[in-house]
Amino acid sequence: MILEFLQPEPSLLDGATVLLRAALYATSLTAAGVGLLLALAGSGLGEAPRALARRWLLAAALAGIAVSLASLPLRALVLTGGESALDGATWQAMMVSRIGDAFWLRLAGLLLLLGGALRWTAATALAAMGALMVAASYAALGHSTLYRPRQELAALVTLHLMAVGFWVGSLPLLWRAAQSGDGALIARWSPFGAAAVGVLAGTGLLLAILLVRRWDLLLASWYGWGMMAKLLLVAAMAALAARHRFLLMPALARGEPGAGARLARSIRREAGLALLVFWAAAEMVSVHPLDAGHRISS
Repeated sequence: MILEFLQPEPSLLDGATVLLRAALYATSLTAAGVGLLLALAGSGLGEAPRALARRWLLAAALAGIAVSLASLPLRALVLTGGESALDGATWQAMMVSRIGDAFWLRLAGLLLLLGGALRWTAATALAAMGALMVAASYAALGHSTLYRPRQELAALVTLHLMAVGFWVGSLPLLWRAAQSGDGALIARWSPFGAAAVGVLAGTGLLLAILLVRRWDLLLASWYGWGMMAKLLLVAAMAALAARHRFLLMPALARGEPGAGARLARSIRREAGLALLVFWAAAEMVSVHPLDAGHRISS
């Protein structure tokens, strides 16, 4: 929204699209992350944390579906220049385009994640598949469809978003564990969290290299400025995560008074930063990297 209003001819509708896109990232990727958490580490969480994760998955997936549905009329309104959100020809063209591809893939993934929130044998497989489909839906639209190398960018975006989702989707469970003083659960999660951060950092670096190409011109585009803002926010999240790992978790394990409350407060701050990261990512999608000869001809 900020970058939109810095353009020569800003659009209120496009600005609203950025906000809705940020909400879509927050809800759908959180659902994907909780689904991955249950698929990868659910058996070691314990019954109460597992039940909490299922409830959180159900809420996030339903919210993701609601925001996905709400985004379509707004997109149609943007495509018609603000004239109508119900134009039949626009809807027909939109739903057979990449917009429709991404929507149907994301919706199918979120529905599978709803199945993953249930208590049945297939839940783990449904949660894992749903998380993959939700992450892949963002590779079906956006910069990964506009720049070369197309396949590599799509794979990296999918892996990157799965790691983002796992990190952010784990925060409510970790917050509850910190509140209750359950350091053992946080310790069991820690290796998975470290792996997610590693995947996130590696894929993020490769995506930046493939999309930016000309680092001397990084700040010559609004995309570059958006990327720098996002990197600063992610760095702040990583700093908080390191504080948890090396200071607050050992204090909780030693039984220091108030350690759990301090850790819970810090996790809430991390969740707040995650929302800002989603906003920064939504801003970046509204602008484009400079073309260094790697943009796909339309």
